[in-house]
Amino acid sequence: MIKNGIINGDLASLLARFRHVNTIAIVDGPFPTYPGVETIDLALVMGTPTICQVLDAILPHLDLTGMFLAAEFESKVDAATVAEYKRHHGGLPTTIIAHEDFKVKVSQALGIIHTGDAVPYSSVILKSG
Repeated sequence: MIKNGIINGDLASLLARFRHVNTIAIVDGPFPTYPGVETIDLALVMGTPTICQVLDAILPHLDLTGMFLAAEFESKVDAATVAEYKRHHGGLPTTIIAHEDFKVKVSQALGIIHTGDAVPYSSVILKSG
């Protein structure tokens, strides 16, 4: 039995297959689904879990080179919430892109981790290598 770390079997499997030049998206509750992309649905109710909670759980286990964030997150969400979320981004170099471009990048991801996060535009795409 695993004593610590990621205990969700589907999530652990996705993270184990996350390799050089792959991306994984961690998306908010209302984010659209992509039938051709593996989705790990962690959403319980709106607000749980948050993207921050998922980042806090998985970042210690990953070797990442950066992340993508939608420009609308900073322009449409209050500054205090943006600052709080950025504290959970692990200091990763961040590329800001338009939300429409963000959605295209999600469709190319190895997998999607769907949360119950209610903060609009808070989704992130993690990249390896």
